Amino acid sequence: MNNKNLMAEVLAPAGSYDIFKAVVNAGADAVYLGGTQFGARAYAGNLNNEELIMAIDYAHIFDRKVYLTVNTLLKNREITEGLYEYILPLYEAGLDAVIVQDYGVMKFINDNFPGLDIHASTQMTITEPEYIDFLSRYNVTRIVPARELSLSDIRRLRDYADTVGKGTPMEIECFVHGALCYAYSGQCFMSSFLGGRSGNRGRCAGTCRLEYEKNKIKAPLLSLRDLCTLDILPDILDAGVYSLKIEGRMKSASYAAGVTSVYRHYVDECINNRDNYRVRREDIDYLNNLFDRGGMTNGYYVRHNGRDMIAGTKRGQGSTNTAVDFEDVKKDINIELGLKSGSPAAMKLSAGDVSVSVSGDIVQTASNRPMSLDDITKQISKFGNTCYRAVNTDVDMQDNIFIPNKSLNELRRAGVQALTGQITSAYKRVAPKRVPEYTGSKRKVHDRRFVSARVMTYEQAVAAVECGVDRIYIESEIMDMDRMLCIRKACIDSEIEFFMAAPRVFRNGYNGYFEEKYIEELKSLSADGFLIRNMAEYEFLRKRGFDCIYVADYTVYAFNNIAAGVLLDNGFDEITIPIELNKGEI
Repeated sequence: MNNKNLMAEVLAPAGSYDIFKAVVNAGADAVYLGGTQFGARAYAGNLNNEELIMAIDYAHIFDRKVYLTVNTLLKNREITEGLYEYILPLYEAGLDAVIVQDYGVMKFINDNFPGLDIHASTQMTITEPEYIDFLSRYNVTRIVPARELSLSDIRRLRDYADTVGKGTPMEIECFVHGALCYAYSGQCFMSSFLGGRSGNRGRCAGTCRLEYEKNKIKAPLLSLRDLCTLDILPDILDAGVYSLKIEGRMKSASYAAGVTSVYRHYVDECINNRDNYRVRREDIDYLNNLFDRGGMTNGYYVRHNGRDMIAGTKRGQGSTNTAVDFEDVKKDINIELGLKSGSPAAMKLSAGDVSVSVSGDIVQTASNRPMSLDDITKQISKFGNTCYRAVNTDVDMQDNIFIPNKSLNELRRAGVQALTGQITSAYKRVAPKRVPEYTGSKRKVHDRRFVSARVMTYEQAVAAVECGVDRIYIESEIMDMDRMLCIRKACIDSEIEFFMAAPRVFRNGYNGYFEEKYIEELKSLSADGFLIRNMAEYEFLRKRGFDCIYVADYTVYAFNNIAAGVLLDNGFDEITIPIELNKGEI
């Protein structure tokens, strides 16, 4: 959960271990990164498990955090053949959180890795407060809402999250800088259908960045400008956002560290010098020089849509001459060294409340030139490429002694190793016995086969009734209530099931009849059931007394057996198979 000493978290991306260190040096409070599996940036450099553990320890030395991306949809074999083994060593090393999209992964982590924070990815398309009810059942500690939300939408989420958190309110993390998608995250199939590379599987080909033709003009017509929120950063914090997320796991160290350093500065300004907060033009120019996709936009925070968000004809380019170089951060430590002839050298290292003591070789009586205090102090304070810096060295030594520099170096190395182990030990865990393989509760499977039709217009509905389909799904965002009532009567007369299809994206003010003010009209239809496209819709309807059949559409992803079990356990009656599964996986 959040560091109580922080009022906001600067969350930076890292596509490699070198970039991870660069963004920590640039001021990131937390870093999100991917391993070799299950991440939404399969083509980033990513880190192997050894590097991930190194990163976790390095972050914890400086009281920073590491979040692992497992934010793709997983197939059955991926869960059963490797997910537990992949996360286990990272969990035991003290991994702070896992970012997830898949409901099956969410449940799997909650069952097998207690105490590991779960962050709900923007890939879940979280737009309405009711979604939080569902996520809180699986101990999700943070949500990353859809990037299309306004500041007022985020405030509604924040207010609601404060009421449902189990002891600690659920945190909100929002993107503040970097690439924007043309579609809601988790709802785009463009790359999958056109190129066979699924964004839900971490392999988006960026198809929307390509050129398309309109009025005989070719341009990247679907490519949005990059997000930059420096001007409205105080408003974002006021809306209740805790974690400020920078996009860019596919980008360079110069980009990631450079952007992180700028946001570090302005977040500190927001917190410490709010009355004098202003954004310097040179900092905007600096960010543009790091990467320019045809200008920048502050996104959806203050607008619903806008032509000025489109990048237009300019292609994205990274700067080739912008170098970013930050000194490695160091942890201040105190040294106490005791040297007494005939006794082992003794050293105590302390950093904050943590201290360790180590002993080394026997101190000798000098036969020729005894060692001076300055020589010993200088030698024992050489921490070189380690994470530490001596700020106070206290040497208690007898006169006329000698100890080789090699012995002092070995003593210092032993002290560094012991101190690092002591600092990081507070984060280590021992995994409990693994939960037996989840199979879900046994349910009777009906053998009924039927034809259903999803209709968008009144004329389509009439045709479907005349054809004698078994079930009709009405797209409620398009048709007016009088016509829906007519269709409902025709379905009753023909013994056809009448279902309402909820909006594809559930947004306050854009939901047709799925709004509080239309509840009674919605009930007047006496629908046999609802086709659900977003988990918040399901929670919304159940809370308002709609006791009927609930069908999960293919965008409420049941990509694996555990995810299917999650939906059925939460009250869904039927599941639509995701359209990106092949025959064998179905």
